[in-house]
Amino acid sequence: MREDVSVIEPALGRWRRLVSPREQTRRLKGLLEARPFLRNVSIMLSGSAGGQMVSILLSPLLTRLYTPQQFGILSVYSALLTILVVIASLRYELALPLARTDRDALNLVGVCGGVLLVTTAAIGLVAFLVPTPVVQALWTTPPESSELLIYRGLLVLGYFCLGGYYIALQLATRASAFPAIAKTRLAQGVVGPIGQIGLALLGAGTPGLLIGNILGQSAGTFGLFGCVITRLRSLLEALSWRRMIVLARRYVRFPLISSWAALIDAAGSSQLLYLLAAVAYSPHVAGFIFLVERVVSRPLNIVGTSILQVYIGEAGRIVASDPAALKRRFRQVVSRQFMMAVAWVLVANIAGSLLFATVFGQQWEEGIFYLRALSIGYLAQAVVQPVFHTLQILEKQGLAAGWQIGRLVLTVTVFMAGTRLGLEPWWGIAGYSAAQALCCLVLILIMVRAIDARRKQKEMAP
Repeated sequence: MREDVSVIEPALGRWRRLVSPREQTRRLKGLLEARPFLRNVSIMLSGSAGGQMVSILLSPLLTRLYTPQQFGILSVYSALLTILVVIASLRYELALPLARTDRDALNLVGVCGGVLLVTTAAIGLVAFLVPTPVVQALWTTPPESSELLIYRGLLVLGYFCLGGYYIALQLATRASAFPAIAKTRLAQGVVGPIGQIGLALLGAGTPGLLIGNILGQSAGTFGLFGCVITRLRSLLEALSWRRMIVLARRYVRFPLISSWAALIDAAGSSQLLYLLAAVAYSPHVAGFIFLVERVVSRPLNIVGTSILQVYIGEAGRIVASDPAALKRRFRQVVSRQFMMAVAWVLVANIAGSLLFATVFGQQWEEGIFYLRALSIGYLAQAVVQPVFHTLQILEKQGLAAGWQIGRLVLTVTVFMAGTRLGLEPWWGIAGYSAAQALCCLVLILIMVRAIDARRKQKEMAP
């Protein structure tokens, strides 16, 4: 008996240490320290998950303060902003992770800032010159004419704030300032919905939704800039017009090819669906789609974007020196993202079928049909999201542009065919979703071939 006790007690002691929170924390820290990529992704996800959780938890309150019609107007505004902002810096910000020195990175920030000011002025000029009938036609059921000036101004303001954030984001990615980025993600998820709720209680109406959206998307911009620029403060004297011009020419393929290709890509993404749905069907339909995107697709996008920031930082460093390592990382990210996305979409569909109307209110019950219609597209986009800029990193902008044009043509053609056939809105949107999924599969195959070509080129080099 004593021998049994002498054996069991040490074993129990080891088991208690193994399952204790302190031991689990120590083991987790050791795992993350040994795997920098996983550590950085976990940092990004901590902020993103926290912010998105707040956003999802507040969504039922928002759906009781705002109608599908108002969400539809927000969806059109958000789509226009998202499509246009990709050219805010003419994609020069994507060159920041490729800059070889901090001096070059700082001068590239100067290039991006100057371009942002010019494009903001151009967008402002166009926004205020667009005839009122065009604006009203875009929203089908137009907002009050007295509010149109507000919407035009908010579009310009949102463009500038979000454009500045993208510059700060790429600069922080280059500096591997992932904790700062994570804090920004958290702020975005908290500030936006809380701002929209507060403005609704103050009686701001639909403009309150738009202002809250701007606050959420641009939250943390100045903090992110301050965090990174502080590290480069000693290099501020290195800013020079001459070096900016040299770098602008060095990375001229980004504005010449990537900028308009990104514009086509944004138009071919799910953002265009809001515009098509609002015009072809009604803002109510666009509002349903916006809610589904907010609670189902956006968590996937935030996870994908968090991984993308770490992936870009690593890929920018190894693309020239070790393409084989890039391919291994690409496969790892895509396979794991696929498994996670499948699980999330399945859970969302099951939970949505049971609880959609209960959680969001009876007037939103129809949204479950749009959730089912969009699921395959959301799944495919989630898989591609973490590696989406692979062709840009490989400087295959022309190839990326060709794919983006093809996706835009195919998805719009499928959508228009559905409207011509007189299908119910959710069936037409399901066709659009399936076309998106097909295009994402083609993109993955293209990226794999491009990485293989770079690897073979490296192996054949003397």
